[in-house]
Amino acid sequence: MAAGVEDECAVPICFTVPEQLHHVDFDEDPEQRIRRGYENIAASLGGASVAEQVHIVFLQELMLSQLLNQGAVYVGHCVARSDADPSKLTTSQFSILVKEADLSAHRPLAAVASALRQPDGRRKVGFADYPAGEALVVGEEVEVRLPVSVTGKSVENVHRVRQAQVILPFPGGRRMAVLGVSSESLDDWEHYVSMLNGIATSVSFTDPAKKSIGDLLAGL
Repeated sequence: MAAGVEDECAVPICFTVPEQLHHVDFDEDPEQRIRRGYENIAASLGGASVAEQVHIVFLQELMLSQLLNQGAVYVGHCVARSDADPSKLTTSQFSILVKEADLSAHRPLAAVASALRQPDGRRKVGFADYPAGEALVVGEEVEVRLPVSVTGKSVENVHRVRQAQVILPFPGGRRMAVLGVSSESLDDWEHYVSMLNGIATSVSFTDPAKKSIGDLLAGL
């Protein structure tokens, strides 16, 4: 599935996501989205308990709210049987954020990496090369605190969520794209990291519909 977004600086970001991701329509009525999400999970994952299904939808909505506040331009969910243990469900949430940035300094990603690193070393920060340019790769485990249970009871629940991000600067350094995945399903983590790497590899800051002079003269 190919997608693209044009930011206010007229620099597009184009990317491809795996077909197994269910795209979240930001304009859809929340109540309708929750109902449809629950129905999709129930239909595709026969045998899953009601508590499992409701937990998945509840956590997805919580994370979606946070991502929208952070500038998400794309969010997709993956819900399936675990490859590691088919008796269990595996879920993940993928996102692409576009954030304002000032990356005009010499080696700006190095400065960002320094700011992201933590003294305890639990957050892993490194560099990687992609077709769209050099990127930061960040990985860590975080606690997600749910103030209520899925039934609405005021009991704080704490969940361990692993997340990874690929941070790619836009041309000109005024924006950066943050591609991310988060999941509680740690047994399937490597599979989700591979999917994230595939999305990052597909990112382009050139509209594929607009051919460059190099494209027009290719083969001469």
